[in-house]
Amino acid sequence: MTARYAIYFAPQDDSELERFGATVLRRRATDPEEWLNPDLPVEFPASSDWQDLVQRPAHYGFHATIKAPFELADGLSADKLMADLEQFCHSRQPISLHGLAPIRTSRYDALAFHDQPDALPQLASECVTHFETYRAPITQADIDRREPAKLTTVQRVYLEKYGYPYILDDFNFHMTLSGRNDHDDASYLDWLKRLYQSMITQDPVLDRLCVFYQPDRTTSFVRIGEFVFGT
Repeated sequence: MTARYAIYFAPQDDSELERFGATVLRRRATDPEEWLNPDLPVEFPASSDWQDLVQRPAHYGFHATIKAPFELADGLSADKLMADLEQFCHSRQPISLHGLAPIRTSRYDALAFHDQPDALPQLASECVTHFETYRAPITQADIDRREPAKLTTVQRVYLEKYGYPYILDDFNFHMTLSGRNDHDDASYLDWLKRLYQSMITQDPVLDRLCVFYQPDRTTSFVRIGEFVFGT
């Protein structure tokens, strides 16, 4: 299996948002194996299966996808990718995440917006197109895994052209907090809302982009580089 890289937003270590994500997913993005047993300011609902709910998002680490996981194109390296991302971030300005909150999307429980700031899809679109040369062609197996029959026509075009369907006009900023919504666990979403209110005292800010790395499909993603805007 071939290593994959991704460009994510992940919050600064030990920030309120990072501590919230580590508490929910029971994992920090710097360690692929360790499961945390955090002290909870809000008691977890006894009716919920914590590990089952967070196993899939914990595999990817707490993040918002900006450019989805990809294998590197021939002749390109992780060092070149990170040097380019550092330059990309140098001219960017922080984006307030005012209004971010736990909600149930069509696919996941996540931190997301009812009305996302325009600056977010603009940043994501610029990142997707700028770093497209780093992405190796998507395999048929990965196309099939996305279940193209369930996608819109535009999403299928994006999947074939960019390797991921939820980009450009279809981008919605989110930080996933559960597996797919095939469960009916209202107590979990209620817990997320109460936990977020207890842990987040000021609006989070998107002020950096990170490179995450996965050596193979069974190993969890880890953060290997982060680049702060304007530096």
